[in-house]
Amino acid sequence: MRKTLLLCICVAAAGYFGWVQFGAYQQRQQARDFADIDRERRVALLEIDGWQAQVDMLLSMTDRLLKAGGMLVLLDIGRDIELCLARGIMSTSGRSEMERTKLIRLFPLE
Repeated sequence: MRKTLLLCICVAAAGYFGWVQFGAYQQRQQARDFADIDRERRVALLEIDGWQAQVDMLLSMTDRLLKAGGMLVLLDIGRDIELCLARGIMSTSGRSEMERTKLIRLFPLE
């Protein structure tokens, strides 16, 4: 009787643990899917103008944002520019402007 009760408790605990782990896995997967969808949406919107708006914003706002504590905005702009450089879809004028101002050095190039 004790062995059966112990076995039932172990099976129930293992089942609960598995259920919790599966739920956590689903949440992580959903978060990754949403991040991928958001990244592709951002790429589509930014690709329209060859990322020129992001380059212009980075050039014009860097000093002001740093003084005002706008690091999160800079991180978003930097993430977008890094993504466009990785995909090779930046406009020629945007890339040449970043090279002229030496901002291109901030981003890893392949």
